[in-house]
Amino acid sequence: MARFWICLYAFVLAGAAGLSALAAPPEPPGFELNGDVERGRQVYLKRCAICHGTAGDGRGTLSSSLEVKPTDFAAKGTFAKRSDWEVYVVTRDGGQVLDLSTAMFGWGKLISDQEIRDAAAYVRSLAPDS
Repeated sequence: MARFWICLYAFVLAGAAGLSALAAPPEPPGFELNGDVERGRQVYLKRCAICHGTAGDGRGTLSSSLEVKPTDFAAKGTFAKRSDWEVYVVTRDGGQVLDLSTAMFGWGKLISDQEIRDAAAYVRSLAPDS
């Protein structure tokens, strides 16, 4: 399993080098996240914790080897200016859509839309100002 994460990390870094900032698609009218926090916790622990840490503090196993440190979701103010759409679209399409780290790749082609919504809901629940 560790080999999978190392290969995935190498793939992300190699692909990120050639990416430029993309514009986030506009928020669809009436967008609602509709994610389940508990299911999202399971997705997060499986997919996101390796970089963002099990507590969402940005201190995952791979975080020390990243040039740009992962977001600390548990820090006050992390989501103060982020909409549900922005959290969803970064999870789906990657950090470059909001001019964030290109090392944060999108999960949109690897997991279901509902899993993305669930993970985004969980991540939002970690911040004290959510």
